[in-house]
Amino acid sequence: MIGCMQVLSTYRFTVDEYHRLGEVGILGEDDRVELLDGDLITMAPIGGEHRTLVDSLNLLFAKRAETDRYRIGIQNPISLNSYSEPQPDVVLYDSSVLGRHPRANEIFLVVEVADTSLSYDLGPKLEAYARAGIREVWVIDAIRRRVLVHRRPDQGDYQTSLELAVDDVVTVETFPDIILPVNTFLR
Repeated sequence: MIGCMQVLSTYRFTVDEYHRLGEVGILGEDDRVELLDGDLITMAPIGGEHRTLVDSLNLLFAKRAETDRYRIGIQNPISLNSYSEPQPDVVLYDSSVLGRHPRANEIFLVVEVADTSLSYDLGPKLEAYARAGIREVWVIDAIRRRVLVHRRPDQGDYQTSLELAVDDVVTVETFPDIILPVNTFLR
């Protein structure tokens, strides 16, 4: 106790415990939650603009995928550590990953589309990605019509950050031949 106030503690879920919540029916497959740093985070419903951006990116990346170059994950979990299993909007990951969620070192790019979640995506979620070593993260700000590119993680922070507007082009650092005009997905 501090003074006359009792300090309450919180429970930090592991990925295994998080999965068990689904197995026993506490969480259903349609529940919009993800696990980040041991916390269950309730995600906002997906709006029309958000869905259109994700679908557009999926099509653009699929056209450039070539055989076995990478796989595309759409709103599926990735494994960061034993306390974090977020569900980014788009992930490009190593095509050899089968039967499990991709790990940070197997991920080439994470894309988050933010319409109502910008502070979360640029705050705790981006920090978790950097700590895990995700090499490149794009946060698409659907409200201000910009792409915030973060590259080169080092000790929980990104060393390179770029802000791109609708008239700019963006490249995937791992695949420099993937050059996307921002206006092809963010109009």
